[in-house]
Amino acid sequence: MSLSAMCFRALRPAGIQLRSVSLVDIHQGTGERSGQLIRGQVSEFKGQVYIDVRRCFIPEDSPTKEFIPTKKGISLNVDQFEAVAAAIPQIREMIADEKRENGLH
Repeated sequence: MSLSAMCFRALRPAGIQLRSVSLVDIHQGTGERSGQLIRGQVSEFKGQVYIDVRRCFIPEDSPTKEFIPTKKGISLNVDQFEAVAAAIPQIREMIADEKRENGLH
C-alpha cells in the first residue's frame, strides 16, 4: 500500500471506527541496514485518527524475525499529516537544489 493509500485510510468519514491498525512498509534498508525498516501506521486512539511513521528493526535474538518499532519516528494527527503532505513538493525542490549545489545524486 502506498503512502497515498495510507493517507486515504486516515481520512475516513467521521464516526467510522478503525477496527485494526493499517500498516505500510515505506523503505527497507539494504546491506548493513537490511534489518531496518521505516513503517507507516494509521490507527485510532480515543476517537482520533493518527498517522505514525517510525523506524523499526529486527532484534538479533528475535526467534520470529518480526520488525519492532523504535522511539525514532513521529506521530501526527490528520491535520498535522495534511500539513506535512502539502509541504512535500517544496521539500522535494529543496532536496533537488541541495543535490545540484553539492553535486550529489
